[in-house]
Amino acid sequence: MISKKKELVASSTVLADFFRQLPSRRLVLQAIYNAGSISRAEISRETGLTKVTVSDVVAQMIGFDLLSESAPAASIGPGKPPVLLQLKRGHIRTIALDLSITDSVVIGSVDLYGQPFSISKRHLKANSTVELVESLRELIQEEIDSSPLMVLGIGVGVPGVVDNEGTVIDGAALKLHNFDLRGALADHFDIEVHVANDANVAAQADSLFGGAEQSSMLIRIADGVGGGLILDGKPFLGSSFASGELGHVVVVKDGAACACGKRGCLEAEISALLGRPAPNFEQIGYLLGAVLAPIVSVLNLGEIVLSTPSGIGTTQLVDALQSEIRSSTLPETFEGLVVRETKLGGDVVLLGAAAMALSAVLGVA
Repeated sequence: MISKKKELVASSTVLADFFRQLPSRRLVLQAIYNAGSISRAEISRETGLTKVTVSDVVAQMIGFDLLSESAPAASIGPGKPPVLLQLKRGHIRTIALDLSITDSVVIGSVDLYGQPFSISKRHLKANSTVELVESLRELIQEEIDSSPLMVLGIGVGVPGVVDNEGTVIDGAALKLHNFDLRGALADHFDIEVHVANDANVAAQADSLFGGAEQSSMLIRIADGVGGGLILDGKPFLGSSFASGELGHVVVVKDGAACACGKRGCLEAEISALLGRPAPNFEQIGYLLGAVLAPIVSVLNLGEIVLSTPSGIGTTQLVDALQSEIRSSTLPETFEGLVVRETKLGGDVVLLGAAAMALSAVLGVA
């Protein structure tokens, strides 16, 4: 006899298939997700679907135990007040992993709206690829077993270049090269698994949970420097999946030595500045601005979102970054650009891994 927990885990792939089979199902889900609370008639008006189709999809979602119905509120007008639908946000979780921290992994379960049920930092055994995969499998299984809530998907944020199939093309920090990490994990669990670059998933987190503009770039300063692009509401990976690799743009000729073999890379220069007893945040801002100015000019971004270690995202840094971009671009390009810190704090990669899985399975964005 299968336990209740196993039934819920097994049903996660069924749920993913359900929403992928017909566009109408995703439209209904998106309307409920974005509204928070909405009637069947409002869903029909917003999506253009017939009331019959909406009612049919809603009935199926209730059958999956995804929705709750609120008691009609007291009506002040004629007619019966509408029953409102809400997603059972506490019923489903995504399991998310952040592998961007040296020798560690942050793992947790996150609800449909980016609120963590649990987060923990664990030592990561990664002396070999086999050991890394086994360590991740064990940690994921522990997280699955920690709660009876259905696991909708598993998301993993990884430093390095990752293609859209979850293969780590170049992940020097984890000693992974052309390794199908998604496949290695998906083969072990009957749950959707998605793997992407850490800065790219961080950008997805700020897009889905942090209110970022439809065209924005998140800049992440951690062990390295990287960027994640969201264009027209969707992640942009580039022709070889390496968009956002700002860290190895040379900004100082014959500057600080970089792990990539060059000198004066943005990543190396920022690391050197941060290593001083009194870091020059203004200089960090100017360096970032010099790299970002042509990107802002070409893409006409609406926002630049910063994800930095505590204390780095100072007013000096932001002011210098804005000043450098302003002096290097046309007023029409810079006008309206917002530069801000992420609202999601230090867990932005973890939440991004959850957002990636949520978006891939349910289509919410």
